[in-house]
Amino acid sequence: MSSSFELVPAASFPNLLDQPLEWSLKLWGEGKEEFTADDWHKFYRNVQSADYEKWDLSVDGKETLYLALSKNTQEVLAVIGLCDFDDLEEFRHLKPWLCAFVVREDLRGSGVGSKVLAAMEEKAKSFGIDVAYLWSEDQMSFYLNRGYQKIDELVKPGRTLHILSKTL
Repeated sequence: MSSSFELVPAASFPNLLDQPLEWSLKLWGEGKEEFTADDWHKFYRNVQSADYEKWDLSVDGKETLYLALSKNTQEVLAVIGLCDFDDLEEFRHLKPWLCAFVVREDLRGSGVGSKVLAAMEEKAKSFGIDVAYLWSEDQMSFYLNRGYQKIDELVKPGRTLHILSKTL
């Protein structure tokens, strides 16, 4: 499959959101205190009515989600979001956050994720965003290899959340 894709607002393709919602639920929907399965359903509903035209850092509660759609088949290859807050209360002063980043399972390791991340960074820059934040439990090396810096960590029972940033 070609990794040629376009990054489009989830609100433009609500009929394609069931599959990426399943991916998110599989990875993060249960057993995490930060975000429950119900929270994921709410997030996917909210992004369908979000403003994708501009970004205002002074507004709270902004959530967006973008689909990486194959240009050939219109299949969803990955999803990635941009939010002005994060689920970690300790780091709410940082914003905006790249969030909800999932690459379709059969495409992991193919380079699609790197391209989607770069496209999202360009989208953020087009909104006037200079620095993006994210957190990861198990993909820190992926982000470090793409220019992110570890700025902090949060130790939770049985796991560590790595807080990263990148100047765009």
